[in-house]
This record gives sequence, structure tokens and C-alpha cells, in this order.
Amino acid sequence: MGHRSDFVAGFVIGGLLGTAVALLLAPRSGEETRTRLAGSAEDLGDRARDRAEEVIQKLRVTAEDLSQRGRVKLDEGAARLREVVERGRETLEEKARGFHERGEEQPKE
Repeated sequence: MGHRSDFVAGFVIGGLLGTAVALLLAPRSGEETRTRLAGSAEDLGDRARDRAEEVIQKLRVTAEDLSQRGRVKLDEGAARLREVVERGRETLEEKARGFHERGEEQPKE
């Protein structure tokens, strides 16, 4: 995620600097240049905000998807664990019955 945010920041900064240089070097009056520079900066800021909102929305969707997948995997793991515990309990009960039927003493832990 760090690379994307670095790219977006670089893009915004590069756009602002490019716009500023182009407007400052253009043959216009100072007032007109400042007005155009302010307008361009505002437009670029709007585009950057829009892009940031898109990225944030995609992150929310991705986070929800990962969260859902995690819940599914957790539920699957819990179900498998319950099955293993149940099989272990059944095996212990069978062994205990076998000892009891043969009249043997059950091993102590």
C-alpha cells in the first residue's frame, strides 16, 4: 500500500510543480498567472481528492472481502477442530470400554 500512496503523492506534487512552472514561464500578466495557477491547483486538488476517495472505497471493499474470507476460514477451522476433538473423544471412549470389558485397569496419566 505504501507504494501506491507514494505514487499518488508524487503524482500530485509533480502535477502542481509542472503546472506552476508552465504558468510562471508563460507570457501573461502576474495577476492572470496567479489566477490560472490558483485555478489549476484547485482542479488538481479536486482530482486528487476524487482519486483518494476511489482508493479509500477500494480499500474498504478489499478489507471487507478479506474480513469475510477470514471469518469463513475461521469457521471452517473451528468445524474441523470440533470434528477432531469428537473423534478423539470417541476413540478414548472405545478404549475405555475395551479396558472395562476385558476387566483391565485403565492406564493412569
